Amino acid sequence: MTQSRDMRAEAPAIELSGSPEEVGTLWGQANRSSIHGDLESLFLAPARERGLTPEVLLARSRRFVEIAEQIAPHWIEEALGIAHTAGVDGELYLAFIAGVYRGLFLHEEEGAPDPAANEDECTSYTIAPAETAGNAILFHKTRDNVARAQSAFVVRSASPGVQAFLAVSDASVLAAMMMVNERGLAGSADMMGLQEVRPRFRGMMNTFLLRHIAERASCCAEALEIIREFVGRGWYAGGAKTGTHWLFVDREGTALEVSNNAIEVQSRLHPEGVYFSLRADTPGAEALRQAPRPVEFTTFHHTSRHPSLCLESSISGMTVEIDQACPEILTSAWITFPARSLAFPLFMGIRETPRALIDGSVDRAGQAVTGEITRFEEMERAMYARQQAIREEARALLASGRAARAEELLGTWVQEQAKGNLAALQELARP
Repeated sequence: MTQSRDMRAEAPAIELSGSPEEVGTLWGQANRSSIHGDLESLFLAPARERGLTPEVLLARSRRFVEIAEQIAPHWIEEALGIAHTAGVDGELYLAFIAGVYRGLFLHEEEGAPDPAANEDECTSYTIAPAETAGNAILFHKTRDNVARAQSAFVVRSASPGVQAFLAVSDASVLAAMMMVNERGLAGSADMMGLQEVRPRFRGMMNTFLLRHIAERASCCAEALEIIREFVGRGWYAGGAKTGTHWLFVDREGTALEVSNNAIEVQSRLHPEGVYFSLRADTPGAEALRQAPRPVEFTTFHHTSRHPSLCLESSISGMTVEIDQACPEILTSAWITFPARSLAFPLFMGIRETPRALIDGSVDRAGQAVTGEITRFEEMERAMYARQQAIREEARALLASGRAARAEELLGTWVQEQAKGNLAALQELARP
């Protein structure tokens, strides 16, 4: 790790790119506090309460590590780099990322289904491009979970065959709760999949399975094949209650719902209308179905703040507009931490992510502001108009062969917008 890259981890923006060790070092520097806090409160403390020794925790993570070594060995090197830089034990950190979600580490290898298990239910939705302004390809996920620092980022690994992607995750784990990649595939992994009949606790949960899909798949069909492979090989581990409910949308406008448990995968295409993975019978979902056509991006995004969809547990949101012609540069995502807060826009083509989105600063600022939805929506309508102008200017630059200038234009706008939005949140939070 060079001194210049160390300095970049303290800069207003961070370029998560390079070797796995380099990416891990930057993440560990930016999120040291969250890593220490989540490792202790979500993993080590519950383990001590159950009488689980470090040796047991390591043993229960072994299957995850074996799978990662086979399909994504760069994750291991990256995680060890995160741990070393953050100042935590590398093997225990690997055990943490392997088992913390859905409490996999608390269980033996297999167990009985538990219909009463307490698990948060996220909401993903999309709309057919034929019903949107400009035939835009749109995707949204609202994540519901226990409050913890949230992170959004673009990561570009130098590992062979690994695609760049933009995602939301916990600040303590470089995974993917919702994502869009450079091939124009967006996806989410939620609760409420198929009921578990033979729960499995050793393997890989959907947080890293979705990251694997982001890194390897280019379309809905390829995402489905990866899920089928994981279930077929016994690699998927999803806890005691339900499997995973997925939504994928790709650059062709295909919308695919997938539902699985540890032994079965079902899928269904949604070529028409509005699709909600959950809460489809709420007033918020009905408002989108009844919205004037064609549906504007901001109308689609603002639906996520409807009180029937945006709950106290809604800790983050991401609204994606996939650019069919140039997804690797011009696809955009609006990030909200928490889900009710002001959106921070990102483009897939940026090289540096605003540090405040990676290290939890935006999340903390957003948590401190309530009751400003009308103000946020006014700001966002103006922001979207500026974003569209920037997008088209960048498109013209790309058409003239000036890709580097287009990426610079997008990056500068994203950084300036993030700085202004963060300042606005901090001002609104003042007594």
